[in-house]
Amino acid sequence: MFAEIILYLENILFVYGPLGVFIASIIEEVIAPIPSTLVIMGTSFIVLKGAVISIDAFLKLFLNIVLPASLGVTIGSLFVYGIAYFAGKPFLERWGKYLGVSWEDIEKTEKKFQKSRSDELVLFLVRAVPIIPSVAISAFCGFIRFDLKKYLVITFFGTLVRAFILGFIGWQFGSMYQTLADEISYLEEVSVILILISAVLYFIYKKKLKK
Repeated sequence: MFAEIILYLENILFVYGPLGVFIASIIEEVIAPIPSTLVIMGTSFIVLKGAVISIDAFLKLFLNIVLPASLGVTIGSLFVYGIAYFAGKPFLERWGKYLGVSWEDIEKTEKKFQKSRSDELVLFLVRAVPIIPSVAISAFCGFIRFDLKKYLVITFFGTLVRAFILGFIGWQFGSMYQTLADEISYLEEVSVILILISAVLYFIYKKKLKK
């Protein structure tokens, strides 16, 4: 699988350059089976292979990988955000009683995020951390109907930090990035499960407090 993806990355980079990174980032954000770390780490290895640490190399990393990847992830994440935004309420109205979560709980969470600056900072930080899956954050923000403008700004700048970290790792660790990308992707999958369980337990706990 990795070999096929690398060949695909090399082809789009050769033909499209930074635009290829942008397109690949949109695709990996929409299509879950593609490891979210592989595009950035793989392209960094391909573009900066053999380059020494310098201002020019960092500028190349930013312009050719970090910036287009951040734009691609931001746009691609709107797909998951949109699904969660429009499907969240019907889903909870039908299945929420089995999960111990109601739409009223979600509305209260939405209001809390709208009033709190610290929650916006938390969203930025979780966007920036490589092991926290982007799809889970996008779904959560769509689910609580987080303000779209704020969502786009937080997603873009958070992904800038995330992309720089992953890009630097892919550049510095050379061919080992495939193994590292696989490990990070595994941690992302574990994080998704933990986030879902934590969210359900949080709402159940809140309901018990009311009683």
